[in-house]
This record gives sequence, C-alpha cells and structure tokens, in this order.
Amino acid sequence: MIEELALRTRSYRRFREQRRLEPDTLRSILEVVRLAPCAANLQKLRFSLVSDRSGCAAMFPLLSWAGYLEDWPGPAEGERPAAYMVVNVPAEEAPYTRVDAGIAAAYTVLAAMDRGIGACMLMSIDRDAVDGITGAREKGYTALMVIAMGEPGESVVVESPPGDGSLRYWRDDKGIHHV
Repeated sequence: MIEELALRTRSYRRFREQRRLEPDTLRSILEVVRLAPCAANLQKLRFSLVSDRSGCAAMFPLLSWAGYLEDWPGPAEGERPAAYMVVNVPAEEAPYTRVDAGIAAAYTVLAAMDRGIGACMLMSIDRDAVDGITGAREKGYTALMVIAMGEPGESVVVESPPGDGSLRYWRDDKGIHHV
C-alpha cells in the first residue's frame, strides 16, 4: 500500500556500502521514474547512474550530507552509498523543470524503497564537478540533484512534530536518526 511505502521511505544517510546494487536493479528504478508525469510530457530530464566503486568514490566528496547535523561530515567509509542517480536538467531551464525533477526524485526514492533500497536526495552538491563525472554539460545538461542509494545502514524513526514547531531531524546517542 502506498501509505506503508511512504512511511518507510526516509532520507537514509548511512548505508551498507559493501552491498553493491545490481545494474538491472538501478535500471528497474529508472523504468519507474520514466513513468512519472512531467509538464506537457516533454521528458526534459536526463539521468546518470554512477555505481562502480571508483565513480562512487569520486562522487562522494562532491556532496554535503546533513545540514542539521552540523558536526557530522557525512557517512564514514563502509557507510557510503553503493550508487548515485544524478538528475540532470537542461542548461536552460524552463519554469516547470524543477517541478518535474521533484516528481522524478519522489518516484526514484519510492521505487528504490519498494526494492529495499534506501535513498537520500541531495541538492547541496558541486554541480561543476558532478557534471564532469557524468559528462552532462557536453549534452547541454547540468546536475540539479544527486540521489544517493544503497542498502540502509541506519534506523530512521518518524516522530510527531514537537510542540515548538521545529522540524529539525536529529540523532540520539545510539545513532538512530529521528525525523
């Protein structure tokens, strides 16, 4: 049921890095994303997959991981993503492009979780360097966001909002991520 899937679909920031994702699994997620609605059915987005170890190692330092966890530099070695999907937009964006990208990203993380794969959407990225890895610029595109994926390596608990209206996520002393 969609409600159960949505409840399980959190921003995972620690993974079981040694568990690699099969290319067929990544392609099956892309197939779901291809079915996402978009403005005027123009299909302007392009997606780049990075799943080999060297590509993942090159991508990792180009990303910022958790703004609210100010003292946390991101996943440690062994906890890093097994793959990345880069959402590329045309270099000259139309007004609807970011809406289309948001819809595609939502489909991505839901399709990933449906396969037991955790994901985290990241927009604090070094776009120029990410484009260098994917070759997007040569095709008239640029990275808008990177979606990190892998087998979840942490527990994420959904909390009711506190009375103070804060929506900040946090980690407890056992490393459990609270949203």
